[in-house]
Amino acid sequence: MLDINLFRADKGGNPDIIRESQRSRFAPVELVDEVIALDKAWRERQFELDKIRQELNATSKKIGKLKASKQEEEAKKLMESTDEIKKSLAAKEAEVQEAKSTLDAKLTTIGNIVHASVPPAGLRAAP
Repeated sequence: MLDINLFRADKGGNPDIIRESQRSRFAPVELVDEVIALDKAWRERQFELDKIRQELNATSKKIGKLKASKQEEEAKKLMESTDEIKKSLAAKEAEVQEAKSTLDAKLTTIGNIVHASVPPAGLRAAP
C-alpha cells in the first residue's frame, strides 16, 4: 500500500506521479482523485474530533478548578454538559473510523508506483 503522503501535495507528495503510474498500468486514474478526496474528508473529520477532545479537556479542567474552590453547583452543571460532549465525541470517533477505513480500502486498490524504466503493461514482451 502506498504512503498517503504521496497523495498530499502540501506534504511534499506528487499525485501526478501516481496518476502516471496508474496510466502505465492501464488502471483507472480517477482512483487517485478519489483517494485525495477521501483523505481530505478524513482529515477534516479528524480535525473536528480533535476540537471536541480539546473542548472536553478544557471542560474537565474547569470542573476540577470549580471543585477545588468548592463551587459544587457550577461543577455539576459542567459535568452535565460533559455528557453531551462525550456523546458527540463518540459519534465523531465512529465517523472518523468509518472515513479512515473507506480511505484505506480505496488506497489498497492503487498499485505501487511503476518505475520509469518499466514499459507500459501492454507493451511488455511475452515470455
